[in-house]
Amino acid sequence: MNIFIDPAKITNYLLVPKDKNDKSKFLNELGYSFDNWEDLAKDICKIAEENEAVFQKTSPFGGDLFEVKGQLRNFGVVTIWLLLDSENTFKFVTLFPNKSDK
Repeated sequence: MNIFIDPAKITNYLLVPKDKNDKSKFLNELGYSFDNWEDLAKDICKIAEENEAVFQKTSPFGGDLFEVKGQLRNFGVVTIWLLLDSENTFKFVTLFPNKSDK
């Protein structure tokens, strides 16, 4: 199984401040920034490698969506992944704080 994170998902999405559904603030508080975005990508991959993927639903665009809970620098997060069987690839979709992990 291949794990893939598009660098643009990190640099053009997660670390960009937004008025709604901003993820950059808590990631900055954890020490992630544009200067070390590669560390964030590695840490997200580690979550997928070391934790159980739980099926959520079939994607309307093809493939299956999975949730993987884990830790980013001791902070609980939920990551969402798309499994494309045809490519044997687990593709990163998004992440958000794990509100039940406080």
